Amino acid sequence: MRTKAKAALISAAAIVGVAGGIWFSWCSGINYERRYKKLFDKTFKGDYKITVTESWFYTNKEAPIKLPVRYKVYDVEYKDKNGNVRHSELDNRVGYSNYFFEDEKLIEYIKNRNFKADYDIMAFLNYEMDDIAKEDMRENIMPKYFDFTYDPESDSFPQGDGYKMICLPFGTCTNYVSETENIDKMQEFISPENCIVISDMDAKTYANIKSNYLLFAVIITDEDKYEMKDEYLKKVEAMMDEYSAASDFGGNYHYIVRRESNEETELKDLDVTEVYVLNGEKITFDPNEEYPSARFREEIAKKCGYVISKK
Repeated sequence: MRTKAKAALISAAAIVGVAGGIWFSWCSGINYERRYKKLFDKTFKGDYKITVTESWFYTNKEAPIKLPVRYKVYDVEYKDKNGNVRHSELDNRVGYSNYFFEDEKLIEYIKNRNFKADYDIMAFLNYEMDDIAKEDMRENIMPKYFDFTYDPESDSFPQGDGYKMICLPFGTCTNYVSETENIDKMQEFISPENCIVISDMDAKTYANIKSNYLLFAVIITDEDKYEMKDEYLKKVEAMMDEYSAASDFGGNYHYIVRRESNEETELKDLDVTEVYVLNGEKITFDPNEEYPSARFREEIAKKCGYVISKK
């Protein structure tokens, strides 16, 4: 009996120990500095600084587990290829959020914690890459072709004489990752062996990544300038040729030249020139396609091996 009682006590102690370890691990939060150190070392080429700017306990009252979790907010400082010092923020509470999924059950909530954190890092790298490329386009490439002004404090878009421009680099990879699809692609994206090197990023490096594309639009806002549409179009084409030449595969991009719409004018009546280029080849969509730009992103992702859900 004593032997059985002793064994029972040992088993109970082991269960309590395991449960306590799980509880401690859960409530300690996800340590981004440790979990992603090798990735940060690679993507920032070892020249970066992570500072904890906020740290306390957080309870997600909408989650299946309502335990306080140690959280940290980080400032990430690094230099881009042009030597600019950049700052970005990371918050490890993302792993404990429940806005990714509807009606997330207890087991799913626990299981998905690391997935959410990994996706957060993927989205972080993707955003940094997009933002650097946009800034480099605006500062070093667009001025070769267009005269414009841009004040980040007051302007939504670069403004020319009678026209405005939209320049939006898009990394498509994050659009097609979920808890059931393309997890392998996410892990590849954030692995130190395969990750993009943010510190080497500029617009031309960006053009050479197959999951990326550039949207560029010239929208003529002054009616007196509309006759210059062909001239603007030639400039856009020349700029896209430069962007494409930086890519080993021809690049992915989408450009538009048109006059500004108003409440009485349908888009189809604006004499729009719109071109999609995938891997250096011009592609077309059915005129009745409702969302051609979304289809374009899907085609890019498919070329990169992503599974595209029909949901």
